[in-house]
Amino acid sequence: MNKIPLFGHKKTNQRNNDRAVLDAINRSQAVIEFALDGTILSANANFLTAMGYDASEVIGRNHRMFVEAGADEGEYAAFWDRLRAGRFDTGEYKRVGKGGREVWIQASYNPVLDADGKPIKVIKFASDITAAKLAAADTRGQLDAISKSRR
Repeated sequence: MNKIPLFGHKKTNQRNNDRAVLDAINRSQAVIEFALDGTILSANANFLTAMGYDASEVIGRNHRMFVEAGADEGEYAAFWDRLRAGRFDTGEYKRVGKGGREVWIQASYNPVLDADGKPIKVIKFASDITAAKLAAADTRGQLDAISKSRR
């Protein structure tokens, strides 16, 4: 006797698979979601740990809280304009953690599109690369010192 799949079985499996994929991303990546105006909607534990905050300290605040004072305002505005236009942005970013601590991230800011292809929010996936950046700066400093001492 052949079994007839239950109605919705494939949809249930797809939802379970989607949830498993999201869980895998959340285990390894720092993830934060923004409204199109930069308001923080959610942040996972990896993001909060990297930046040194609790969720209650960031939810409802603006992305600007992570940007250095004195950053180029035109460049920052263009960054958000591109995201609102549906274009992603990826790179290494210097950010400011709790207490003014320097935090470097490798990240991609990804607009989330609705069924009509219009951006509805932005999700960022990031990795904290601060330790690697600091080690590279230390190595550069040592090499510069050696080079100067040989002159």
